[in-house]
Amino acid sequence: MDVAVARSIAHYSHVQRRDRRGELVVEHVARVAAAVPADVQPLAWLHDVLEGSATSVDELRAHGLTAVELAALRLLTRGSDESYELYVLRIAFARGEAGRLARIVKLADLDDHIACEWSPDGPPYEWARRHVAVAAARGS
Repeated sequence: MDVAVARSIAHYSHVQRRDRRGELVVEHVARVAAAVPADVQPLAWLHDVLEGSATSVDELRAHGLTAVELAALRLLTRGSDESYELYVLRIAFARGEAGRLARIVKLADLDDHIACEWSPDGPPYEWARRHVAVAAARGS
């Protein structure tokens, strides 16, 4: 998908949506996109879209989302009944190009969350980062 299209989708999908700290979600998404290589930026812009908005897979496909990008986006989307730990391990050990792309985005996502000093009752971002980074280094 073209990065400008992905950025536009992220902006309208997250319009006025705020995180637990009251920050606009799109600001976090923009920082994640800025932290990854250019070829991964479309996926980074979209990494929270399926989990946190009404934007559909069909809409993303209509705008040029590739099959590999969709597979990576599905990895990055936590199921409502999925524990955070299982979600992270699913990304860490995903195979193929989709897994590699998802790990790149997830590491940037985790780095941004860690830098924002979340509260102690938040997800275990440092634990998650260690698992994803080890898997990325192994080429899982």
